[in-house]
Amino acid sequence: MILLFAPQAGEAAETPPGRAARVPPPRALLSVPRPAVPLRDVVRERPSAASARIAASASAFGGTGRYPIGDGSEATIAIVATPACAESCNAADPAAIARTVGTFLHGSEVESLTIQLDTPFQLSFDCGFDAQACYFGGQDKVILSGDDTPAPDGASREMVLAHEYGHHVAAHRALPAPFPAALNWGTERWASYEQVCQGHRAGSFFPNDRGTHYYEDPSEAFAEAFAHLHFPEAEVKWSWTPALRPDAGAFAAIRRDTLVPWTGRTTFTLSGRVPAGGVVVREFPTPLDGLVSVVPTGQPRGAYELILRGGAGKALRASREGASLRPRLDYTVCGESRLRVAIRSTEPIGAPYRLTVQRP
Repeated sequence: MILLFAPQAGEAAETPPGRAARVPPPRALLSVPRPAVPLRDVVRERPSAASARIAASASAFGGTGRYPIGDGSEATIAIVATPACAESCNAADPAAIARTVGTFLHGSEVESLTIQLDTPFQLSFDCGFDAQACYFGGQDKVILSGDDTPAPDGASREMVLAHEYGHHVAAHRALPAPFPAALNWGTERWASYEQVCQGHRAGSFFPNDRGTHYYEDPSEAFAEAFAHLHFPEAEVKWSWTPALRPDAGAFAAIRRDTLVPWTGRTTFTLSGRVPAGGVVVREFPTPLDGLVSVVPTGQPRGAYELILRGGAGKALRASREGASLRPRLDYTVCGESRLRVAIRSTEPIGAPYRLTVQRP
């Protein structure tokens, strides 16, 4: 028999809208010629030695002030201008920049942000000669031009800053095993909706490859989608892979990931009794990608065997491996919206079962 499992209150599925229908197209359809525009930004763990010297000069010049973001809270962010920028930049107003940040979706991560304002010349040393800004994840720091000059693709400085803040959000969000840091992958609900795992396995997406595959790096597409969410009227062409062009579902996932961060796997229990010589199949939704674990609890080991299957019935994991039994079944969900676990009794009179399931 098949029992369909519906999560109880507090265990509500978080299925990203349209998840089942969005399938990454074949790699050939994702071939994206490198656009003839400079990179939006550079993401590094820490600045180079030259960048560190520029930052030191800024701190020595006037220190780092904290400015309210103007969102109705008491939140502030740190902003510092280099001496050269303070003297020559045309839009190095820290208070105005802080208020811009306050218009972005944000959580508690906002107060850890530092923004350094550079001259365009200094920016080329800090971020690279073809980048419009940069983010140093190990320092929660954005390097931004103090000149209010649109990017070559028409993005305003505020939109460039929104892109960098998207990286800052991702740097402060968690992902389930076995995925890398969200800063290099994208946030959990967004990445599940956009099927980053499937695209990566297919060789179409290149997480944390900000070199030749900058425009096929999902972490960069996430940051740019964050920027487009905040500047929907901007006439800025989407230069990243078309498969990650944001739609309403992607924007909804970004909003939820920012305002209600994913905090870890949830746990629920499946229990009942399997008759002698029979099999019970329990089905449950897997709305988000990541590691799912099925752990037998409460019964003597060997009272039943388990087979974990995909929604179409394909066997994915089995508890029996030769003469031995696995103590648990682990499987990385990568696009599947549901899983089934088949429970077969090994006792002549049947057996009760109790399974603890953990899922993203």
